[in-house]
Amino acid sequence: MRYLLRFAYLGTRYSGSQRQSSRPGTEHWTVQGAIEAALCQLGCLGDPVVVPASRTDAGVHATENAAHVDLRPKNLCQSFQPELLAAGLNILLARHSHDILVRDVLQVPEWFHARYLAQWRTYRYRVAVLKKAALLKHKRCADSIRAFLPLAELNRCHVVPALELDRAHEVMELLSGEHDFRSFKGSSRSDQDEVRSTVRDVTDFRLLPAAQPADNDPLYDQLDLWEFRICSRSFLYRQVRRMVSVVLHAASPHVPGADCLALVRSLLANPSKEAWPGGVRVVPACGLYLAQVHYDPAHLIGDAEMPEDVAEFYRTKPVAAIENEDENRDEGDDYRSEQALS
Repeated sequence: MRYLLRFAYLGTRYSGSQRQSSRPGTEHWTVQGAIEAALCQLGCLGDPVVVPASRTDAGVHATENAAHVDLRPKNLCQSFQPELLAAGLNILLARHSHDILVRDVLQVPEWFHARYLAQWRTYRYRVAVLKKAALLKHKRCADSIRAFLPLAELNRCHVVPALELDRAHEVMELLSGEHDFRSFKGSSRSDQDEVRSTVRDVTDFRLLPAAQPADNDPLYDQLDLWEFRICSRSFLYRQVRRMVSVVLHAASPHVPGADCLALVRSLLANPSKEAWPGGVRVVPACGLYLAQVHYDPAHLIGDAEMPEDVAEFYRTKPVAAIENEDENRDEGDDYRSEQALS
């Protein structure tokens, strides 16, 4: 039987979400490997293979990722109850001190595919912006800017000295909508990478105040928390982090606004893998969160028949090819063309 898992994790201690060894259930240093190892202890036949909706790099977090897995109990007269399966996984993950929580388990049709059937994905990038008093101290003492982070935010957000909000919104407006984002794509190991479309439709790109945890740490008084929210059906590898990087670069008070807007327009108008400007530093993984993977509710009904568009895709591309795509890492969710479900 096939199950959909929804799970969250802190990515700091993991070497990414994707299993690195060839055998399921043998590693604990990746998110996929940890979940598969826990499934192996639940009395399954064979080695359960988790197929994630999105693969994230080392240090990237998720408040909601998703995956499907086929499970057969050793007693073939029985089946795994979703609620008990979630509870059992959480017990085993906690026993091994993993920073992973299984939020929900749902029995889905045998044709369901967590990666292929995702309708859209939402990422968040958390930023801490120093207030004026802290900024003056930073300039005067030349301290590491990271030292201003509250302990609860360590490895969970990126700290910047200042942010020009009006300019940030101008750049986000330029980057919204459908564009060829080849200039925003990180290097990939896939030989097929050059022939795939790099056109993406960013349906939502916003900068919003982030909720502050109920924490008495006085360092929260020295900074403002913000988060970028970016939504699309799929993203290129490192596209989200590079989009945020360009916005933060443009929103720096030390960079001329007209130059930044011209730079963004050039990156979009002349897409090229060599176009990334050397003066723009890519933001670290620690601030990035996969926030949501959305599915059509009709695809989650356990006895639903396979839709024709899904059947057509499976006829034209083997499932094994979908699951072995190399570029589905970090924000890279492009395992098929954008026209596949249109």
